[in-house]
Amino acid sequence: MRKALSLLLILAAMSIRSSCSGGEEADKKNDEIRQIYETVCTADEALALAKSSPVVVFEFSGCTSGKEVWNEFYAQVRAGRPASVLCANYYTLEHENISEALYEQERDQYPQLYFCLLTYDGKAFSTDIRLSSSAADASHEEYSCLCHYTGDAPTPDALYEHYEYYVLTDDPDVTWDEIERSMLDSSDPSMIRHCMVYDDYTGWKG
Repeated sequence: MRKALSLLLILAAMSIRSSCSGGEEADKKNDEIRQIYETVCTADEALALAKSSPVVVFEFSGCTSGKEVWNEFYAQVRAGRPASVLCANYYTLEHENISEALYEQERDQYPQLYFCLLTYDGKAFSTDIRLSSSAADASHEEYSCLCHYTGDAPTPDALYEHYEYYVLTDDPDVTWDEIERSMLDSSDPSMIRHCMVYDDYTGWKG
């Protein structure tokens, strides 16, 4: 009986120690991504920093770094555990379908990189978005759902064959087609509120 009780006490102590260690690691990771999120630097400096850190990076062709970081975050979300992930969205003008005059007007403002700190508290999601070269937050929003969409390119001449999106919404049953249709007229009051936080493509042709 004494041996059994001693064994139970040892197992309980190991469990507490493991839990504390896991909590410390999570706190350390959150501190690291928060420090990166708050770093003020140029877009190219931010891109290099993101690619050398546990950050999910998106460029014109989709996710270019940190897929395993995203998968770990999504696994925690599916398990209902609080989690955070930092995403970096890098934009250039080279792939934009704009006039030459507008290109010349805007070229000095690019490239740009926006950090998106996505947080799940076990029930809902929030985003904090900041331009890397600015010290001020650009926006803060909250959503109730994270939806996962996959599908084929809408047309044969698309730059990819298949897509994969993760989108924040307030409706767990909304489809990507419904979201796309609602975006056709941005002035429509029925436009579905959403925020794409992950995009990736297979069969890339660009």
